[in-house]
Amino acid sequence: MNKTFLEYVAEDIISKYGTDLSRIAVVFPNKRAALFLNEHLARLAGQPVWSPAYITISDLFRQHTDLKTADPIKLICDIHKSFTKCTGIDETLDHFYGWGQLLLADFDDIDKNMADADSIFCNLKDIHELDDISYLNDEQKEMLARFFANFSDNIESELKKRFLSLWSHFGDIYHDYNRRLTEQGIGYEGAIYRKVASEQTLHLKYDKYLFVGFNLLQKVERLLFSRLMKEGKAKFYWDFDEYYMPSPSHHLNTSPSHHLNTSPSHHLNTSPSHHLTTSPSQQLSGGALVSSAPTNLTTSPSQHLSGGALVSSAPTNLTTSPSQHLNLSDFPNELDNTDPDIYANMRRPKRIRFISSPTENAQARFAANWLLENHRYRAGRKTAVVMCDESILLPLMHSLPPEADKVNITSGFPLAMTPVASLVMLLFDLYTLGLRKKGTAFNPHYLKKLMAHPYARHLQEMHLKEMNEVHLKGVHLSQVHQKEEQQTIGENSGCMGMAGMPYPPTSAALLQHIATLIKQVGIATKPEGDPLTQESVFRMYTILNRLATLADSGDLLVDNTTLRRLVSQLVSSSSIPFHGEPVVGVQIMGVLETRNIDFDHLLLLSCNEGNMPKGINDSSFIPYSIRKAHGLTTIDNKVAIYSYYFHRLLQRAGDITIAYNNSTDNGHTGEMSRFMLQLLVESGQQIDHYSLTAKNHPTPLMPKPIQKDETTLSKLQQISSLSPSALNTYIRCPLAFYYQYIAHISEPHPDPDTIDNRLFGNIFHRAAYLIYKDITDRSPLIEKAHIQAYLSNRTLLANVVDRAFQAEQCTPNNGLQLINREVIIQYITKLLKIDQQLCPFSILAMEEEAKVYTQLSFTIPSEGALVGGYGIPAIPTQPTCSVGALKGGALKGGALVSSAPRTNAPRTSAPTKQYNLTIGGIIDRLDAVTDKQTGKPRIRVVDYKTGNKPSSAIKSIEEVFDPKNIASKHSNYYLQAILYSLIVSRSERWNPTGHPVSPALLFIKQAPANHYDPTLLIDKHPISDVTVYEEEFLTKLKETVADIYSPDTPFTPTDDRKKCELCPYRMLCGL
Repeated sequence: MNKTFLEYVAEDIISKYGTDLSRIAVVFPNKRAALFLNEHLARLAGQPVWSPAYITISDLFRQHTDLKTADPIKLICDIHKSFTKCTGIDETLDHFYGWGQLLLADFDDIDKNMADADSIFCNLKDIHELDDISYLNDEQKEMLARFFANFSDNIESELKKRFLSLWSHFGDIYHDYNRRLTEQGIGYEGAIYRKVASEQTLHLKYDKYLFVGFNLLQKVERLLFSRLMKEGKAKFYWDFDEYYMPSPSHHLNTSPSHHLNTSPSHHLNTSPSHHLTTSPSQQLSGGALVSSAPTNLTTSPSQHLSGGALVSSAPTNLTTSPSQHLNLSDFPNELDNTDPDIYANMRRPKRIRFISSPTENAQARFAANWLLENHRYRAGRKTAVVMCDESILLPLMHSLPPEADKVNITSGFPLAMTPVASLVMLLFDLYTLGLRKKGTAFNPHYLKKLMAHPYARHLQEMHLKEMNEVHLKGVHLSQVHQKEEQQTIGENSGCMGMAGMPYPPTSAALLQHIATLIKQVGIATKPEGDPLTQESVFRMYTILNRLATLADSGDLLVDNTTLRRLVSQLVSSSSIPFHGEPVVGVQIMGVLETRNIDFDHLLLLSCNEGNMPKGINDSSFIPYSIRKAHGLTTIDNKVAIYSYYFHRLLQRAGDITIAYNNSTDNGHTGEMSRFMLQLLVESGQQIDHYSLTAKNHPTPLMPKPIQKDETTLSKLQQISSLSPSALNTYIRCPLAFYYQYIAHISEPHPDPDTIDNRLFGNIFHRAAYLIYKDITDRSPLIEKAHIQAYLSNRTLLANVVDRAFQAEQCTPNNGLQLINREVIIQYITKLLKIDQQLCPFSILAMEEEAKVYTQLSFTIPSEGALVGGYGIPAIPTQPTCSVGALKGGALKGGALVSSAPRTNAPRTSAPTKQYNLTIGGIIDRLDAVTDKQTGKPRIRVVDYKTGNKPSSAIKSIEEVFDPKNIASKHSNYYLQAILYSLIVSRSERWNPTGHPVSPALLFIKQAPANHYDPTLLIDKHPISDVTVYEEEFLTKLKETVADIYSPDTPFTPTDDRKKCELCPYRMLCGL
């Protein structure tokens, strides 16, 4: 590259105005270019220079008005007031906010293009109002006629009525809104621009205004430019290239010499961990590429890439309408338009490479290799890494090579990625979603998430201590308040306890409260001297105070959910600037910061469709046809602007690399930008295409068994009881048993805003319990009439389900939870219909009342090998392993004596160790029923299941203990039901007369309402008396328990990797 555009501008300014530039203002579209121009002026002058004033176009407009630009949220609040006043619709600000932003954007566009709001928002039914449209050209008249044809028929749809109703008020809203803002001395940007452009006299501060590097001009800008030019105060410097200027001689070069070189010999020398390859499937042919392009890439002279932005005031589909005046004609260029050194660079030979990458992180790591390759980093500011998606900034920063010690980052560090931002979101969650019992208790889930935050330690020690005493019942704020009366810590006492705040907390109180906490964090972290922390705290505190002021004034009247969304929106759009020398070192910048700046070496990252052009959408209340007719900004203009940015950035660079994400995962389209496709087709440049792949293939960690050392055996001996769930966990995966019951690693807590399978089941169980508790309190025998009372009253059923939700500290307050509520009501209805067929029957116990436990005694030799068979001690000769009596279990005299087969192994005197283990749990429901076949009484152990039924049946007791059957046959359900039934069968408390006991699994989801028997089946035979399977079951049970306690048996991982997919410990295994 010879000279940059700004160097040419600097030369021209020095030659025409000398070194005293104090009476000159240089106007840029943005501030970044001013730093580079100032440096060029100082270098070219060779002597001290009176520097010109550097201002942006926004600054120029604001200098000539008394109106102040209002806060964006304040603007929405005021437009909401005008909306409700003019329409009479009492819409809440929460619902209005989203489309209030759309309406404000439309008003802003109307003013920036000096359009007549009354003409745009005329009554569509009164077509005669449009008789006088002589000010429109033929194309605009055709656009309007096409649009109004939709309203000339007699079909009145509801959507059309609502649109017409709103449309008829938009003009009134526009005028009332502007009056409201003017009275307050504020305005939105478009209104301020329009006011300045309409002023009769402007008091200009400078003698000359030099407008540098503009492209698309809106009507207000054109009026201001024309006015200043007529007064002899304006000069213009345009940056363009003849490549994308309309010219009859500009045709697409498709000669053989312009081909896409994708031969394997074109490879990149990168670090061992990443290399670039060109797979045969990714070779590009000109014809194939053109045919697959998603945009219409024609080559007629009228469709050359003008960007429209520079050459036309209203570009459409990247074309230039002959009737439109060119900016170059209206505002003559101070530089020579015919100078090829300035304006004919795009077709000069360039090295262009396209890089396809599977991830954004891979692109960031490639950037480091790119900087080191050919020592590009040594070129300093002539080298730029441009982020089409600025979310790649963090991985890019961490990937920079140490050799590139001078780097200038223009984008700023995103505030949303700082710890203080996540702290604020956690506090919002805690004080809104996390409040329980009318504001007197916190939800433990939200509290624990806050406690895990690194800044939580900076909050007041007293409140943290109180809030940390959570366990399962929540923290009562009343306790915190009582201690506050006894002890005061600093002037912010009570901030964590929300002392004095109303319930539910108002927006103003909540914002002030959280702002106080953030201020406290700032004070506590000040001694650490971290500038990023201090700056992020300051900016967050400022945002919260801004919102608190609006809430205090009564402008911001939203619920706390909307408030949290607004805070998140403001945080997402805020960044913390990096300090450094802007014109030194490699430049890392976003697309908008590149305007007017040229580079020798250029790397564009994430240049995908959707990023380039960025976020193009046509969301608006004003339809496209009316926008087009009245000269408002259309989606075509937005695309053309980005087209100009893209090609202008490339035009003077000689070394260009463009990377894009070719993955289609996580919402990515995997499609390169339309401008890249256009470059392939029209540029005539040789473009090499590569794919970025990772050379290293990480070997996944394989889970390893854990041996039973002294520490593990000691912890095992401390386990005095096991539940069926623990036994099933061991059968499923011994390693998972170790993590949960030996290492005591807790599973992640589910999000309380969602209902997982466990919580869903708990709510169902609680609802069933509440219904039958109500019935049994009134009658020991359950009759059909009792159940029918619930079936015929859905409101009563719904109330019971709501009480069950409350018991689980869960409120159905979102769409998914409301759906779950309806499903649970249906399941409860089905349960009642099934039980109604069983009537009359009685319920012996439910849930907490139906605790059944027993004691299992077994002996294991110290060497670890069992003597005389599993669970059978060598001496004495008679087996003594039995299920003995425990208080509450009511088993008399160890009636369940194991008759496991003896072995012929010789008796030895090997040292042995005896274990006494409590086994049992809580039964969902224990029924006393009459067997329909025998007419005799029977006890039924009922276990509710809200999941799916097993796909195949259990054929033997041995299959119950086979881990392969857990997923397909639900053998874990069988183990629990049979174990509980065996305990009940020998219990004097629940079965004093020795009735037969049968286990029942009630699968509510698939159960038919009629003729459904949930009794458990073994090999298709109902278990009418569980003692039939007692001997075989106890033998297998003791084998399993002995395996757990055997010192020679390690905790091994399961062989079935499918079970690992949903295991909460899969990360510990490296899976």
